[in-house]
Amino acid sequence: MTQQLSLGQPETPLWIPELAFDTKEDCMTFARNNQLKLFGKSIEAYEGSILPTNLKCIDQNLMNELGKIYRKNNNEEII
Repeated sequence: MTQQLSLGQPETPLWIPELAFDTKEDCMTFARNNQLKLFGKSIEAYEGSILPTNLKCIDQNLMNELGKIYRKNNNEEII
């Protein structure tokens, strides 16, 4: 279940690292059952400046790769 709340706005991911699921279906079930709570945490984390638009379950390996890219890009900007 996804909702588009701000069409045309850039997507800003919020990663919740404490949660791990055995299957994508388990993750999707959790996301559907806790959508409002997760959206609320996102709104709180960004102090209302960014509204969540959808929830996605992403494989841990992909998150690790994205983290490496993000850190590499941040280091390049700092230098």
